[in-house]
Amino acid sequence: MFLIILVPFSGLAQSEYLLAGITKELRENANSILLEENDEVDVSQPGKMILKRHRVVAVLNKAGVDDVETYVGYDKGTRIKNIEASVTDFFGKEITNIKRKDFKDVSAVDGFSIYSDDRVVYLDYVPTKYPYILSFTYEIESNSTAYLPRWNPISQYNTSTKNSSFKIKFDPSNKPRYKASNLEGFDISITESETEISCIAKNMMAFSQEHGSPSLRDFYPNVIFALDQFHLVGLQGRANDWGVLGAWINEKLLFEAGDLPEETVLKMKGLVKGEVTNEAKARKVYEYVQNKVRYISVQIGIGGWKPAPASEVDKLGYGDCKALTNYTKVLLDAVGVPSYYTLLYSDRNEKDIDKDFPVLQGNHAILGVPNGDDIIWLECTSQLVPFGYIGNNNDDRDVFMVTPDGGEIVHTKKYEFDENFQKTEAIVEVTPNGDVVAQVVCSTEGLQYGGVFSVEREDARGIEAFYKENKWDYLNNLTIASAEFENNRKDIRFKETLEVQIPGYCERINDNYLLAINIFNQVNYVPPRSKNRKLDLKISEGYKDVDTAEIQIPEGFFVETLPENTEINNKFGAYLMNIAQGDDNKLVFNRTLIMKKGVFPPEDYNEYRSFMRQVSRLDKTKIILKKH
Repeated sequence: MFLIILVPFSGLAQSEYLLAGITKELRENANSILLEENDEVDVSQPGKMILKRHRVVAVLNKAGVDDVETYVGYDKGTRIKNIEASVTDFFGKEITNIKRKDFKDVSAVDGFSIYSDDRVVYLDYVPTKYPYILSFTYEIESNSTAYLPRWNPISQYNTSTKNSSFKIKFDPSNKPRYKASNLEGFDISITESETEISCIAKNMMAFSQEHGSPSLRDFYPNVIFALDQFHLVGLQGRANDWGVLGAWINEKLLFEAGDLPEETVLKMKGLVKGEVTNEAKARKVYEYVQNKVRYISVQIGIGGWKPAPASEVDKLGYGDCKALTNYTKVLLDAVGVPSYYTLLYSDRNEKDIDKDFPVLQGNHAILGVPNGDDIIWLECTSQLVPFGYIGNNNDDRDVFMVTPDGGEIVHTKKYEFDENFQKTEAIVEVTPNGDVVAQVVCSTEGLQYGGVFSVEREDARGIEAFYKENKWDYLNNLTIASAEFENNRKDIRFKETLEVQIPGYCERINDNYLLAINIFNQVNYVPPRSKNRKLDLKISEGYKDVDTAEIQIPEGFFVETLPENTEINNKFGAYLMNIAQGDDNKLVFNRTLIMKKGVFPPEDYNEYRSFMRQVSRLDKTKIILKKH
């Protein structure tokens, strides 16, 4: 046990700050320890939120540096009233004392006029040794109460928490709603009075991220808050249900076609002239947007919730996700195609909008175009993705769609494993000196399309690097002799036609060769062992790979024995492999690998690892080419 007494932090504490007891349990698996966190949120006055935050973090090693979270975003509706920090060593000796003037204050999006009010103040502290303790305090005042801070007593893996408290003060006539999740098994209390809600957590141990574990937010405690009556940038609103919130967004935040210059409206009508379906019209408008504008990143938390006017995007040719989504919507409105502005959490962890808690949520905006019983989803920030392709950052999650009738929670497209399809066909020649020359044709669809289609934009060096460092990084001496690509944007299918050379691919044993039969789609990674698995296993993406190869054995060699055919089926997927002797001294190789998306309990992990070990071992199957 460490015993540490800290001297007073100059300007940060009125009395001696005593830390008596960083226990072994708090240090276990931890790169940092949140020693003390005190958040006070005051929304007792209409149209005003005051947030006071004080955090004391013990940074144990280099991996814990980012856990101090020493930054604050603000805009013209938010004022930083105070910000300061102090750093001490573990014996309480002050290393540095940091005032407002020592923080860096930068534009959140340099060089873009429509976002000139969005800024970030941050501390760029570079430690000279570990461990150290950093105390960070700030106070901000905002004219928006539409998005209240949430309480996350632990916000990431490999950090523990000694003490965390969160208090929200309010007017009894506008008491916040709140929803607490995942509190079971933790030392957490929530109390209420007529004017306050208080949350306290103590001694929360760090979790190490395990292979394939879910996002921390799926199982760690958190509490979210919302006011039924709120203000956003001077606008009053209500959010007691999704319909009411959606109607308010429609009325107060989004722009209509009348915001566009008449010249642009006429251009859009001319663009879709002759098209009879909404899908065809939407496709042309979407491709117009892709060719005209470019995306800049402004996170919703800093950039605000109101998109830039469509007329400004039309004039300047750039915007963030909100601006570009609204701009596309306005262009579609101009040609009579309905579309729905949609808020969501965009990342690979598939976080849902909490459908049971109506409030402004999300970090991204996309557009939904109704098409019969389906919805065509448009990612308006990309100049590359095809019309209607949603990708693995936005698929399979609950989202909030703003409709003419208000708003509703809907679910984006879920790709089944056989939709995420890759087919690889190879014609291979093994030369007498053990080299491999091959023609490879690979076709990808679904989410697998998203991982490869951008290679067509690379130059020769970039193409070679993609295959040598990414797709086939296990193939030594690989050379891409030629590459042709066919990007079928309508059917969302990408085709690669390649000529490749792999000198010395076969391993020589005296006068014979060892040939690894699966050349172009080997699984080489085996998940690590886990003796005491604590977290669920999450397979976040299912897929199906089908591989075939016709392999010409060099003259003067033969295959004495072929491996037995293999078939494995289990809850995680399937694996099939067979190798047959063809005509004219040829081998015919067939392989299918299926992985199924899902969440599995910790006790299934060893079975999953065993399956992946089998796949990896079978993918390395070698046959002996014997010389006559």
